[in-house]
Amino acid sequence: MKRFTGLFFLATVIAINGQEKLAPRVPYSNDFQSAAIGKLPDDIMEIDGVFKVAKGEEGVKYLEMQAEPLAENAVLLGPSVKGAASVTAKIRSFRKRRSYPRFAIGLHGISGFRLRVVPSKGVIELVKNEEPVMSVPFKWKPDEWTVLQLDIAPDGKHWLVEGRVWSGGEKIPDKPTAAFLHKGSPGQGKASLWGTAYSGRVVQFDDVSILPEVSGS
Repeated sequence: MKRFTGLFFLATVIAINGQEKLAPRVPYSNDFQSAAIGKLPDDIMEIDGVFKVAKGEEGVKYLEMQAEPLAENAVLLGPSVKGAASVTAKIRSFRKRRSYPRFAIGLHGISGFRLRVVPSKGVIELVKNEEPVMSVPFKWKPDEWTVLQLDIAPDGKHWLVEGRVWSGGEKIPDKPTAAFLHKGSPGQGKASLWGTAYSGRVVQFDDVSILPEVSGS
């Protein structure tokens, strides 16, 4: 799947003087470098868990999910999008003996599609409405940044959902790691970041990018 280059606009409906009008939406990106350490940026909504900006030994800031509470924690961020969209993020977490974390990115709100890495099972899952719709084998590398990209685009009367996962520093895969044809609307809502600290360690997120449109392959 290829993306358009240049600016991306998503028309969303707003009410002005009692009438609905179209307002443009532009891409969203956040590398957290200008965010205050120890706080959650104002444009990010915490759903579950505790998230705050932290600074690593290398001097780079990122969004960090705390290890407690032990639940499937999430934040929403960026514009609300409907239909075709793409989200990319870097995620890093850590194992503890035989305990592993779980993490994901998503589109179209809490009940929308997610691209989820499940190291304990050695798989990547595409998830909709909390239920996996497909999974493929994947070997996760602990302590390293992993890049996740989730694309949703129209395919005739249906929607093609594609996920790509690769190690930080490597090139983006030409072919999707996982793909699924969804019959029905993909939904509407903000992009999301997810983490579950089964290993008792933090989960870190960085370089989030959201595009309101993607092109077909």
